[in-house]
Amino acid sequence: MLRKRLMLVFGLLIVASMVLAACGADTTEAPEVVTTEEAETPVVETEAPRTTRTGAWVDQVVFTSIDQAEAALTQLQAGEIDIYAYSVNDPVLFDTVKADDNLSYTTAFGSYSELSFNPSGPEFLDGRLNPFSSPVIREAMNMLVDRDYIAQEIYGGLAVPKFTSLNSSFADYARYVATNRAIEAFYAYNPERANEIITAEMIAMGAELVDGLWSYNGAQLTIIIIIRTEDERMEIGDYVGSQLESVGFAVDRQYKTRSEASPIWVQSDPAEGQWHIYTGGWITTAISRDDGTNFSFFYTPRDYPIPLHQAYTPTEEFDAVALRLRNNDFTSMEERGELFEQALWLAQQDSSRVWLIDQISFSPQVANLEVAYDLAGGVAGSALWPYTIRFTGEEGGVVSWAQPGVLIEPWNPLAGSNWIYDQTPQRATQDTGTMPDPFTGLAWPHKIESMDVVATTGLPIARTLDWVTLSFVDQIDVPADAWADWDAVNQVFLTVGEVYPDGVTSQVKVTVTYPADLWETVSWHDGSPLTMGDFIMGMIMTFDPGKPDSAIYDEATGANVEAYLAHFRGVRILSTDPLTIETYDDLYALDAENNAVTWWPTFAYGTAPWHNLAIGVQAETDAQLAFSADKADALEVEWMSYISGPSLDILSSYVDANVGAGFIPYAATLGQYVTAEEADARFANLQAWYAERGHFWNGTGPFYLESVYPVEQTLTLARNPNYPDLADEWARFSEPKIAVVDLTGPTSVAAGEEATFDVFVTFNDAPYPGAEISGVQYLVYDATGTLVATGEATFVADGQYQIVLPTDGFAAGSNKVEVAVTSYVVSIPSFASFEFVTTAP
Repeated sequence: MLRKRLMLVFGLLIVASMVLAACGADTTEAPEVVTTEEAETPVVETEAPRTTRTGAWVDQVVFTSIDQAEAALTQLQAGEIDIYAYSVNDPVLFDTVKADDNLSYTTAFGSYSELSFNPSGPEFLDGRLNPFSSPVIREAMNMLVDRDYIAQEIYGGLAVPKFTSLNSSFADYARYVATNRAIEAFYAYNPERANEIITAEMIAMGAELVDGLWSYNGAQLTIIIIIRTEDERMEIGDYVGSQLESVGFAVDRQYKTRSEASPIWVQSDPAEGQWHIYTGGWITTAISRDDGTNFSFFYTPRDYPIPLHQAYTPTEEFDAVALRLRNNDFTSMEERGELFEQALWLAQQDSSRVWLIDQISFSPQVANLEVAYDLAGGVAGSALWPYTIRFTGEEGGVVSWAQPGVLIEPWNPLAGSNWIYDQTPQRATQDTGTMPDPFTGLAWPHKIESMDVVATTGLPIARTLDWVTLSFVDQIDVPADAWADWDAVNQVFLTVGEVYPDGVTSQVKVTVTYPADLWETVSWHDGSPLTMGDFIMGMIMTFDPGKPDSAIYDEATGANVEAYLAHFRGVRILSTDPLTIETYDDLYALDAENNAVTWWPTFAYGTAPWHNLAIGVQAETDAQLAFSADKADALEVEWMSYISGPSLDILSSYVDANVGAGFIPYAATLGQYVTAEEADARFANLQAWYAERGHFWNGTGPFYLESVYPVEQTLTLARNPNYPDLADEWARFSEPKIAVVDLTGPTSVAAGEEATFDVFVTFNDAPYPGAEISGVQYLVYDATGTLVATGEATFVADGQYQIVLPTDGFAAGSNKVEVAVTSYVVSIPSFASFEFVTTAP
């Protein structure tokens, strides 16, 4: 559902190591700039000829399912498909693609694999002992698996070991590389130590080792591993099963495809004990400039409303640290670093997940196909793919897009499918206020026109791009008439004056302004114009599902809303023409560009106008359907789908009843922005849309969902002829400038003498401009792997830096210098290392 290194196979030497698409559901933003001064940073762009065509370059994109990369490559070579949008890791296939002039490829560093544990227990409902209810056993699993073996033997070198949730392709891994290296040393492969810990804990839990196998209450314990079959995770599952058998567990290897596995690990009650371990895979779909949210998402019940996550029970200390990082509850980078160090170690002690590898992957395509890809998410995770995909030099045409699975789980905008295979086509149907840069992760304006950020003096926020303004003040007072909360009983917003009678301040104020022609140019796919009501409904949905007094209260969402209200301070609509919205918050991003709070009506799992959301609200209010898998399980009803299955008849009945009825949900508030006549017109449009298209998926993006065939696992997207923006709006990104680093120096140094090491940083064999480098950090380790020195290399010239290292106090023996280089223009750090020996003076 929702990161990599050593790019020798791509001709680069880099070490690459989380809001939140599922790669096998399995999917969940870095140069460090901590001053309050503004810095102009070059952006790698190329000019493209203008066009009069609007929306998408192509007429249709047809999605089909191909599980195996070998089969996809055969079809690519036969001209039967145009792209295989999946993170392929097979080095043999990669060589085949590079050798074929009719094929091309893109690379990505955002995919990673792990082991998800069922933490329920200590006993399941049927009395079986669950060893993985113990964090001690989960933690020991880190030492039972050989990540080097997985990376080299299973992934053929197209992966690197991963010990924490931080992606080593992103900035936070480089920022806290010393802590990461310490964790990697502490939890290195040590099966003997793992066995000792597991044995002691199993005995403490009441289990017995009988004839070499663990039993409990007289019955043999059997570990159920749900093993995905479509990729390398099948071999991982077999390997992990063998490792568990080596420490006394009987293992039931259950091989499942994504559609077979999802009902078990995503939708079942963990207490039922249908599984113990799932071979998880994730993809971060955009360059992450802040991985602080990872701990809350992966280890607490807050951010993913499925039964498994609701079963997580982090320690009070870990939960508090995770929440602070989630909410950026710190005032300096130093304080943030302390929180990260705590969180990284506490996460290992929790180990609800054991991280295995970061992938270095490629996606093959025909040579005459062009598409913008994201360095993290590749093509499948790219927010720009719908706007840029085209056949070279052509307008129109049909793209045949294959991926491992289509229509995996229900689509609904509030709590639907988190699978990358579902979110990829969804992304083409929606718009957003801002667009992430595929190389840096910085936000660019898309539907908004401008943004102004005001922050409290001293906060570690910096600006890189000149489309946003940034200023600092000593105090930000939130206006009394801003909306600060939601009254679910009376269905009205509560003002700051009501919630905070003594007033309240915020850390940041973000003001976004939309174009003056917004209301005239943007419309929904069913023909309804975008209106203020769509924004208001989005604001309501931010709060209402998490309020206990709401008719659609969802306990899983309640934790998210509580966490949100802990930092949210207010929102105020300054103008509707042009639309200008002011948001006050204590949560902030380190980059001014990424502080955008646009309130555009796109939600966590898709987009929707107010009238589409209304029918879902009605269905959940009447307990006919539920937005989230967790609540659907609790109510024993269908998980709501806007595109297929039994949900459609239920949703259709509400549409039919609403036509002509003047129905407005949350009328006390939304009724101030929507008239009964507009409501009737909207539901009539939706009724006609359903009659024509057979689904209720309704967006504003460059494509609309033309047809859906769940049984055949195919869907078709068609170009939205009413999309207002020119097709070449985003046709400006060129090759990412990933640095190649070479480190040289003496192989032997007498202890006490200075050692000088030269660092050479290049791109395409040319010196990397110093103005584009944000940092060259070095770390020195002794023979035991202990970190003994750190610092910043000295700039010599473009592409050249120097480290002068005193060796006073160094013991005789081998040492290693490691360099981490970060850039302003691409958010993937590059690494190099050099070993030397200190001798007695």
